[in-house]
Parts: sequence; C-alpha cells; structure tokens
Amino acid sequence: MKQHIEDLILYALQHMLIDGRDLNYVRNQIYSLLEIEFDGTYPDGREITYPADALNPILDELVAEGFIEDDIAVRDYMDTKIMNIFSKLPSELENRFFYFYSRKPERGINYLYSYAKHTNYIRMDRIAKNKSFSTPSKYGDLQITINLSKPEKDPKNIIKASQETSTSYPMCLLCIENEGFPGDLKRDARDQLRLLQVDLKNGPYFFQYSPYIYYNEHAIVINENHIPMRIDQKTFENLLELTDRFQNYFFGSNADLPIVGGSILSHDHYQGGRYTFPIEQAKTLKTWQVEGVSYHMLNWPLSTIRLVSENKVDLVEHAVKILNAWKKYTNRKLMIYAKTEKTPHQTITPVARHKDSHYELDLILRNNLTTDEYPLGLFHPHQDKWHIKKENIGLIEAMGLAILPARLEKEMMDVKAYVCDGVELPERSEKHSDWVNQIKDKHDFTKENIDRLIEEEIGLVFEHVLEDCGVFKQDEQGIEAFTTWIEEVLL
Repeated sequence: MKQHIEDLILYALQHMLIDGRDLNYVRNQIYSLLEIEFDGTYPDGREITYPADALNPILDELVAEGFIEDDIAVRDYMDTKIMNIFSKLPSELENRFFYFYSRKPERGINYLYSYAKHTNYIRMDRIAKNKSFSTPSKYGDLQITINLSKPEKDPKNIIKASQETSTSYPMCLLCIENEGFPGDLKRDARDQLRLLQVDLKNGPYFFQYSPYIYYNEHAIVINENHIPMRIDQKTFENLLELTDRFQNYFFGSNADLPIVGGSILSHDHYQGGRYTFPIEQAKTLKTWQVEGVSYHMLNWPLSTIRLVSENKVDLVEHAVKILNAWKKYTNRKLMIYAKTEKTPHQTITPVARHKDSHYELDLILRNNLTTDEYPLGLFHPHQDKWHIKKENIGLIEAMGLAILPARLEKEMMDVKAYVCDGVELPERSEKHSDWVNQIKDKHDFTKENIDRLIEEEIGLVFEHVLEDCGVFKQDEQGIEAFTTWIEEVLL
C-alpha cells in the first residue's frame, strides 16, 4: 500500500495540488486516515495517469483487510476522504483562481478545471468509459452518449439508506452546503468539492464542475439560496453575464416546469461549458430584423428562436417579450395550450453564447401538457421510443446531445446477436423487439457494418424523440403556425 500512497503523492506534486513543504503533513494524514503504522520509510513514487490508478489498489487492499466493504458507495466514500487531504480550502482555491484570472481569464478557468480533475472530483477514469458517437439527421449531426461512468448503487446499500434517519442538510444535491459535505449512504461524499463564488448583477452564484461531465468542461452554476427554478428576465441577464465572465463558454438553463425541466427543479441553477452542441450549427429557416435584434427561426426539431444582438439589454428585452407571449399562446388545432384550468404549461429553455462582438440567445419553446394518450407528456418522448429513451428531455438533450442509460450497452449486444446470429432476445432486451425487426428489414446487416448501422438507428430514434418534444412540428403546417406566431409577437 505504501507504494500506491507514494504514487498518489507524486501525482499531487506533479499537478500542483501540494508542494514539497507539505509532504510530511500529507503522509501523516493519509496513514492516520487509513490506520496504517508509519515507520518513516517509503518507496519512490511512480507516475500515474489518473488518481484512480493509485486509489483503486489502495481500496482493494483496504477491502482485503476488512477495513471497508467491497461496495462502490463505500469505496467512493473512502477515496474522497483520501483526496480531501490534498484539497485546498475554498478561500485558497478562490484566491488562486482570481490571481490567474486577473492576468488572463483563460488561465484562471483552465486552472479551476484542471484542479477539479486532479483532485478526482471529476472522475476522468470513469468518464473515459462512456460510449459517444455522432449520427446524421435532417437537422445536422446529433450526438449520442451512453452513460457508463456513473456506477449503480448496490441494492444492499439502498436498503441501508432507507433505514437511515433522513436529514434536511444539505437541502438538495445542489445546495452550496455540499461543499466539503462528508456524505453517507443517502448522499455522495463531496469532501473535495470546491465552489467558486461569482457575484452577478442579480446576486451571488457559485460555480463548479459536474463530477460526471457529459461534455467538455461541463459546469454548474448554483444560486446561493435554495429557491425553485424560474425562467424570467433575471435568468436571461444572468446567462448573458456568465458568458462575459467565462470566455468561450455557453450557459443555459433547464425549463422551470415538470416534465420539460430536467431533474432538479427545486434549486435554481444553470449549466455551461466549453462545447459546441448540434443546435449551435442549426440552419436558419426564416429571419427578421427588429430594433437591432435579429430573429432566426431555426431548422431544429424543438421549436427554437435565436436572438442575435451586440446589445445585451436589447436581447433581454426581446427575450422577455417572447417568453411572456409564449406563456399566453394557445393553438387548439396543434394541441398547444397555455394552461388547463390554473395549471400553466408553457415555458422556455434558454441558451446563451457570446461570439466576437455579438451575443446569441436561443429560446427553445417547451410545453408540458399531458393527455390520456400521453400521460408523461404530449411533447415528451412517445411510448414507441421508450426502449431507447424514456427520461425527460432537459437542456442538454434539447441542444442535441442524448444522454442514454447504461443498460443500452448490454441490450445492443443482444440486438446485434439477434440480427447477425439469430440468437433470441433475452428478457432484458425484449423491449427492443418491434424496433429491431423494423431495422432488420431495412438493412442488410453484416458483422462489419452492424455497429455503425445500430448507432445510426439509435440516432434516428433520438431524432424522433426530439421531434416528439417540438411544439411546432417541422412540417408545412407547423412552420406556418410558428412563423405566424413570431410575426404576431413582433407587431
């Protein structure tokens, strides 16, 4: 175990988590945490690629000795405790960030992202396991990720967690009180989580990177207070201001209604990153110029208006106008209802960018109406796509990146065996039977082309999922109605 500890210490030195002055302190803290007797001798450290290259064998030895259980939640709990020894206090990290940022913003941002990876808060070794590919569509290439990075919890620990006394601290997974939170069976440990305070015009927010990034530099920006998601003027102002603070980043928000609003609506937050999503490359169907703001109707499955201007104030004013008009709009012929009784159904998923001298604000129209035929949402993935994607379509997917469940990896192996070798689909993959028989008739599958064709067919399902979620469909009737509505808003 000593060897792996020294490997980890060398990694921390090489990546400037600690310096030579810290060595005695760090060794003593690690040996004390792991209850190892230290005799003052240690081997030379070896170079490793990820912290996990040293942490995993350390954990293996702790399991063999009976020090911890061989369970992913328990192992993660322990490795965060180890990495916390190398982590800086929040104030020290902020001081370093702003020192670099004041000299060159890019340098400060790069430092913060590297720090999150090197402390193993972002588990890059696991993220590397995700399967990602692009597929063509009528709207341009779409992106697919099968999420293999986040481990499933052991059923035994799920039972244990249910027996633990619940706590309201922190109130949710996004609350800023998670910084340094030790974790338990119900909540992941956040020992080495460090937040960066960003004071916006509308109040303080806190910036961090996601521990399981879905794209490059996947960031989360969290309201200081535990208040519900809300799309309004302040949302547009905050997103645009963030694009000034973090150069070359986009920032967006999930919608603020159930079904169309992502997974956590109880805490106001945004997402961002240094990444180009398919929606950014979408072509324009129609354009209008109004008071220095360009309106672009996008050729995109989810009904989207892109506003472009050099003036943020003008952009926000027009975005608020669209939001307010959309909240009131009803088109019974297209099954678009602003509300039923007192329940509102319409909102917007916004995405902001800053490019050279101008700003872009994509306004994706959302509606969460449910019907007897579509109890999970009329503008939600329909039942015939649930074998691939049943979950809500939030910000990331609305921009053209599908986050698909890990189960698909094994299920697609079953599908390939069925198509190429005639092996009967097992129970876990029977949900794909109708789909696989359709694509079997469509293609001449071989062992050489099956991987590519299956990926393209998954992408086609995702394309249809996005079309299900579009309120104005991308057909003649839908485009005409969308055009008419925009022009009425502009009057």
